[in-house]
Amino acid sequence: MKNFNPWHNVPIGNEQPEVVQAIIEIPKGSKAKYELDKETGMLRLDRVLFSSVNYPENYGFIPQTLGEDHDPLDILVLSQIEVQSPFVS
Repeated sequence: MKNFNPWHNVPIGNEQPEVVQAIIEIPKGSKAKYELDKETGMLRLDRVLFSSVNYPENYGFIPQTLGEDHDPLDILVLSQIEVQSPFVS
């Protein structure tokens, strides 16, 4: 059985391009930055901010997309609530 990979196995959504699914890698207010491991599909801790700064919004990627840098397209999800990584929003 093939491993689940959120980049390849989560649908982009039926209402694209106006509304798309997003995999949240960095929740709003977090000091932890997660990164998608392209081989395993796991989100791995990339770094932690050791300052008073935190991520101001929910940051992630759009599944089933490919940018010029060969990574999925980035997305910033503006919301009044924090979501826990790696939820789809």
